Amino acid sequence: MRKTIAEASSGSASLFLPPVFLPLVSPGHTFQLPSPEEARSACGDPGSFYRLNRTRHFDVVFLASGSLCAPLRDELLQSPLWVLTDILPEGYLFRPVGSPPWKSPSPEEITVAEPDQAKRSLRLSLIAENLIAIGRNGEAATLLELAACSKTGESRRLAVLASLEASRGHWNRAAELARASLGIEDANRTARIILIRALAETGKTDEALDEANTLVHSSEDAETLFLLARAANAAGDHTREISSLRRLVATGKKNNQPVGASLLYLGQALGQDGQRSDALRTLDEAGQAPELTREQKDLVRQLRDHLAPEKESE
Repeated sequence: MRKTIAEASSGSASLFLPPVFLPLVSPGHTFQLPSPEEARSACGDPGSFYRLNRTRHFDVVFLASGSLCAPLRDELLQSPLWVLTDILPEGYLFRPVGSPPWKSPSPEEITVAEPDQAKRSLRLSLIAENLIAIGRNGEAATLLELAACSKTGESRRLAVLASLEASRGHWNRAAELARASLGIEDANRTARIILIRALAETGKTDEALDEANTLVHSSEDAETLFLLARAANAAGDHTREISSLRRLVATGKKNNQPVGASLLYLGQALGQDGQRSDALRTLDEAGQAPELTREQKDLVRQLRDHLAPEKESE
């Protein structure tokens, strides 16, 4: 990863990295970097990034895969000022407008770049996963076909194929692929997550809830807690849904991550469970979160307006 950052920063005077990448920068670098606090704020709030960029003038933005950088990633994908110039297993590279955009490599280019079949299969699967996250499913499918060059990473490839089918709404097929992936490697987190989502989407809500609860016990973090809350909601288990969302909010606050959306979901769940006072307090806190979209803030107001009259009549 240090090598990847070094290559991404080549010729750069000012580089934006998310907090997870900052400790991996080689000592003695000559380019500017954001502080961990600045990087964390900018990843969750594109407005913070633009304000920071006015003074730092970043010439490379390297965003990690996953949910932490998703708000900024999605903003830059639509921005006329930035171009997606590379998709790597670790994430996405953006450079200022005028830079050449990324295009899917040919099979020949892939083989030259990574002759080892096992490493090539893993690399292609990870890039395909990042493509799916930004809606470029056709290119992802092509890379996943090429990733069949080695059986070493077959569990990973099948898990990403399951993710691709899930993104298309093909939930039964997604479940089949996820189970096949888990049959090779039971600890495959991506496959387990897709299986839980597929079970919930196909009406097998109790099984989805059991799987989600087991996953949280083995790996509790923001992603698995949110998944457990969704599974509990689908199964009609409001107690477990609320408990999961409370833990999700606590985890986000502990890690200094934006929690506005989590507070919104928690307030909604509390309201549905008849806990009006707690719901109103939670929604008030959610309404103060700067990262919420206009639509989310409108939903907070609607939910609060629905709950407030009942509270006043108590």
